[in-house]
Amino acid sequence: LPNRTCFHVALEHALARLHANADHRFAVLFLDLDRFKVINDSVGHLYGDMMLKEAACRLAGCVHGNDMVARLGGDEFAVLMEDIAGAEDACDTARRVIDALSGPMQVGGKELFTSASIGITLGERRYHKAEELLRDADVAMYRAKAHGRQRFEIFDERLHQEALHLLDMESDLRHAIQRKEFEPHFQ
Repeated sequence: LPNRTCFHVALEHALARLHANADHRFAVLFLDLDRFKVINDSVGHLYGDMMLKEAACRLAGCVHGNDMVARLGGDEFAVLMEDIAGAEDACDTARRVIDALSGPMQVGGKELFTSASIGITLGERRYHKAEELLRDADVAMYRAKAHGRQRFEIFDERLHQEALHLLDMESDLRHAIQRKEFEPHFQ
């Protein structure tokens, strides 16, 4: 599969087409394999690598000819869907991916199971860099994981505001600890 750099270039081209033609529609699916660390920790990295290859083949079978599937690193993959009609096209692909990855995988004589959590970002004119689309798809993917895994979520601005709020709260709490603004009480 193409790597992160190749995917990034293709995503920048999709953004450029969108800014040149407002009718151009595309989506980014960002996914990782649920519980992949358990596979590596239990049966080893060799089996994990074989599982990644099988997952890549299954992913490639879920997309159309002009879509790009890439491995971003570790157990993270991305799909760039060009010339879609709307969000439902991205949702249909996400469903196919979840179904394809939920079946058992025969890896080195062992039957292994995984699933995928997927975040979806739709190409919009407010995006100017590929990193912004990937960031938002990643946020949506973590929301899918938080809601039970083996599912997908579409990014909306509410998710971005929640992520910013969480970052601010974490920063405020760290500063409060440094300033000794907490007082423990035991019962």
